[in-house]
Amino acid sequence: MKNTRKRSRFLYLFLVGSLVGLTYFIYEFSINSSYWVFQPFNKHLSSQMTDGGKIIDKNGVILVQTKNGKRVYAENPDIRKAILHTVGDGSTLISTSIQCRYVQEILGYNLITGFGAPEPLNRNKDIKLTLDGEVCAKVSNAFKGKKGTAIAYNYLTGELICSVSLPTYDVYSKPVFTEDNDGIYEGVYINRALSASFVPGSIFKLFTTAAMLNSRNDSENITFECNKIKIYEGEKVTCMKNHGRINLQTGLCKSCDIVFGDIAVELGKDIMLKEIEKFGFNKEIKVDGISLSRSKYDLEGATKADLAWSGIGQYKDLVNPMHMLMVMGAFANGGTPVKPFFIKEIRLSRGDTIFINSPSVYGEMVKKDVSDKIKAMMRNNTKNQYGDSMFPGMKICAKTGTGEVGEGKEPNGWIVGFSEDRKFPIAFVVLVENGGFGIKSAGPIASFMLKTIKANSTIK
Repeated sequence: MKNTRKRSRFLYLFLVGSLVGLTYFIYEFSINSSYWVFQPFNKHLSSQMTDGGKIIDKNGVILVQTKNGKRVYAENPDIRKAILHTVGDGSTLISTSIQCRYVQEILGYNLITGFGAPEPLNRNKDIKLTLDGEVCAKVSNAFKGKKGTAIAYNYLTGELICSVSLPTYDVYSKPVFTEDNDGIYEGVYINRALSASFVPGSIFKLFTTAAMLNSRNDSENITFECNKIKIYEGEKVTCMKNHGRINLQTGLCKSCDIVFGDIAVELGKDIMLKEIEKFGFNKEIKVDGISLSRSKYDLEGATKADLAWSGIGQYKDLVNPMHMLMVMGAFANGGTPVKPFFIKEIRLSRGDTIFINSPSVYGEMVKKDVSDKIKAMMRNNTKNQYGDSMFPGMKICAKTGTGEVGEGKEPNGWIVGFSEDRKFPIAFVVLVENGGFGIKSAGPIASFMLKTIKANSTIK
C-alpha cells in the first residue's frame, strides 16, 4: 500500500507538472512564436522570400518586390547599387539591411498558418522608406570608386533622405572575390554609416570646442599661441602651419592643432571625458532598432601628448558617421537632436497601415547657448574658409576633418554640417576613406549631395 501511495503521489505531481509546463508552453508559443521563428538559427528564411512584401522609397519607387516567387529589385541599376546596404540582397550577409532586420514583417507570420497564409490571414507587409532612391544613386556615383559613406537627414523631422555606403555591388551581379579584387570589395557587406567607426581628425574639434565653452566662461576671449610645434613632457605635437596668436573661433576656422591640443591638456582627462560623453560617446545608440557602431573616446593610460592628440581628433578617437549626423542635428536644433530614421511606415500588403514613424528626440547633448555659439563658429568656417560658393544659397555651417590612419595610407577625409536655413533643414556627413584632405575629397561630394537634394525638391 505504501508503495502504491508513493507511486500515486509521483504520478499526480508528474501530471500537475506536465500540465503547468504545457500551459506555460502554450502561453509562450502564443506570445513569442514569431520571435522564435526568426531567431539566428532560422536565417535561411530570409533567403526564401517567395511571397515577401515590397520595399519602396519615399517617392513610391519599388526597391524590391516579389514576382512569380522571386525577389525582383529596382529597375535602375544605379539605384540597386546605392540602396544595397539599406535594402539588402536577400541573404544574411548585410546584417543591418531591412531584408535581414525586418524579415518578419516582410515575410509575414501567422500563429495558425505560419507563412503563406491565404487572404485575409496573410500578414505580409510592405515597408515604405524615407530615402530618395534617385538622390542615393546620384550621390553613390559621385564617390567614383572610393570607399566611404554619405548621409543626410531632415533635422526637424528625423527623416533620412540619403544614405549610401561604398563599396557596393549590383544584387544581380554579386561579386566573386579573388586576390585581384579583394581590396576593391573590402568591407562590402558593412554599412559604413551604421556599423563602422572611423578616426575623426579635425571634425572632433567641435567636441573639444564644446568642452571648452562648457567649462570656462571666458573661452571666447582666451588666445592661444601656435608656433607649429608644442612639446608636452618631451613628446611632440605638431600643426600644419604657424598660426601665431589666435582665439578659439579662429582656431576652429583654421583647424589649428595646437589650440585644441592645449585645450584638452588644460581641461584634463576627467573634464574632457565627462564633456565628450555628453554627446553619446562610449554609449549604445540605436537607429530604427539597429545598434550603431560606438563612437569611442578612451584616455586610459594617455600621456599629456596623447591627451592633446585626443582633443585634435587622433589618438584612440573613433566616430560613427550616423552618430555624427545626430550631433549635427543637435547643433542645428539648439543642443537636442531629432533621432534619424529611415522606416517611414509599415502596412499590410492589402493596404492597412499598421505603423507610422514620427519624430523623437535623443535628449540634450549640449546646452543651447553653447550649441548656438558652435553653430556661429561653423557658419564662420564656411563663409571665411571653405566658401559659400560650395553650397550656394544654403547657409551651411560646416567643419572638415582629415583623420590620420597610419600604415602608410592616405587619411580619411570628412565634412560634416547642416543648413541654418530652416526652410532647407538638412544635416549631413560625408566620409571618404583614404581620401586625403576633407575639403578636397568629401567637400565636393557633400556639395553635390545637397544640390541634388535641393534640386529634387525632396524637402516638402
